[in-house]
Amino acid sequence: MKFTALALSLIASTAYASFEKIGPLVYEPRSLVTDHNAIDLDQQAIQIELAKLTGDGFQNAKEIYQEGGYSKSYAVIKLNSSLTSQVTKGTVITGRDTTNEMVNGKAYSTYEAGVSEIIVQYSTLATQGSYVNCQVGKLTEPNTDGCFESSGDLSIGGVNYGYTYDVSTDNDNGRTIQGFSESAEAKMHTCTNCPYAEYNKYYKYYGEFDYANQWVLAALDGTSTYFKNGNADFSKYDFEGREQAVKKGTAYMAVYMYVIRELEDAVDDCNNGCIDCNDDPVHAWDEAVAFYTGSTSDQLLYALADKRCINFKTCGTEGSESSIMTSKVNYDIFGQFALGQQSLLEGDCPAVKV
Repeated sequence: MKFTALALSLIASTAYASFEKIGPLVYEPRSLVTDHNAIDLDQQAIQIELAKLTGDGFQNAKEIYQEGGYSKSYAVIKLNSSLTSQVTKGTVITGRDTTNEMVNGKAYSTYEAGVSEIIVQYSTLATQGSYVNCQVGKLTEPNTDGCFESSGDLSIGGVNYGYTYDVSTDNDNGRTIQGFSESAEAKMHTCTNCPYAEYNKYYKYYGEFDYANQWVLAALDGTSTYFKNGNADFSKYDFEGREQAVKKGTAYMAVYMYVIRELEDAVDDCNNGCIDCNDDPVHAWDEAVAFYTGSTSDQLLYALADKRCINFKTCGTEGSESSIMTSKVNYDIFGQFALGQQSLLEGDCPAVKV
């Protein structure tokens, strides 16, 4: 696919908030991915804890890595009485938050009649700055303003139920950086049309499906890895050395491979005939861009490309500058993101992989 200015500036009448508008680059998602975009805030929180260079800081970073804080926030709710009928996944659930404002959510899964404990995912908005107002997980400075109040009534599909839960411990996250790697076997190796070629290179080298996760945990704990190749003994490193291994492992090993996975998944969805609805393949593609860029554009792969272009004089549209500006890598890849999105919308599956 060739880069064109038209494709790069692609703007859809049904587009959501343009979260990837960074300097001269624009990508207009066709689906709601602000919540996915916020995974970079987990990365940021991890790095803040690591920078303390203490045992407590590393433990806090480990907990955020494992349980998150900013992406796919949900509450585990105990109902005072059992459900009187089945509640399907996605059913609208409303209640009051800790500031007595209305808060909206949806059923995380399908729950049968008789169940008295449910998970409610908080609704997200298209505006990045206010995408969700309940951010707890394992954050050391949680935001509970938009979380359900500790007790009260929930409207579940129009039926009211009393409930209780612990605001500080029962608000968690369904998306974590650790989860990107832990799910690799199922989502990148044994799935239909798998193994994905890029992932398989890393799996064959390391000999472990969750190689990124094992690397990060070893660096956090100060222990050794036990790969087929490329081992590291982090007991020989101080906090500063382990800090670098952790933050590179999370952003450039775990998140990187999941970006590739979402791009591959978009192609699979397209080939499987889901293009009639347009939602699944384009949403997966939008997710890839979200995970590549993040909500702040200074934590993940986008930031790495711009940082290194200064070192290697590959900034600018021609890749010949070393001043602080957008990298040629990001100019090129955003062009491909836009072209791939357009091909998916048109149902031209082969063109997406050209």
